[in-house]
Amino acid sequence: MLSPRLKAWSVHLFTASGVLAGVLALDRVQAHDIRLAFWWMMVAVFIDSADGTLARRWQVLRYAPEIDGRRLDDMVDYFTWVLLPVVAMLWWGWLPPLVWAAPLVCSALGMANSQAKTDDDYFLGFPSLWNIVALYLWRWHLPVVLNGAIVLTLSLCVLLPIRFIYPSKTRFLRRTSMVLMTLWGVLVLYSLTGTGPSHELCFRWSNLFPVYYLGLSFWLHCQDKPVPARSGSEPGEERVHER
Repeated sequence: MLSPRLKAWSVHLFTASGVLAGVLALDRVQAHDIRLAFWWMMVAVFIDSADGTLARRWQVLRYAPEIDGRRLDDMVDYFTWVLLPVVAMLWWGWLPPLVWAAPLVCSALGMANSQAKTDDDYFLGFPSLWNIVALYLWRWHLPVVLNGAIVLTLSLCVLLPIRFIYPSKTRFLRRTSMVLMTLWGVLVLYSLTGTGPSHELCFRWSNLFPVYYLGLSFWLHCQDKPVPARSGSEPGEERVHER
């Protein structure tokens, strides 16, 4: 049976392994193997979605405090959620000239923002889900100019004080959000396994979750004012950032 300290260190290694998935995705990006590139991006998404739960369960702050879990996660996140998909969109020719700079700069500022999460469990600003944006730009086959408009709009939203739900933590419809997010993940993963009619149908159904996510986020944002995040962590508060 693993010791508590070994378990805690295994969580940090699991978080860091997101970089490995990102590099494998980047290798497929340069090879123009779009489908496999997105598979590896989804592996990185899975790692990022699971490491926070493991960190709390195995008390990494207590048993491996020498590693700053939040800083580690932020570095991995910027690579896998921002740099990787933006480079992919650039290399694959999906964006107008220089538009790629907007998500890189805005997301760097957004991730460094100490007020990026509210005390009532929302993201304050678009949470830089550029992997997901790239996935849908690929499957929607939109004109490059329209792709650029979408990316610029979302980049601006990173810096605006608009609340976006945190599916695993925002209390309103949390269970519904988690069920729909899980179904979305299954549909997306299946759609990446082939090009037949069933794969296309699953992808079309997956469009419903982004509509739900954005619609619910904007509706809740308009209901009342966000609760600002604390400027620092409370004693004993979990430092491992989770998306």
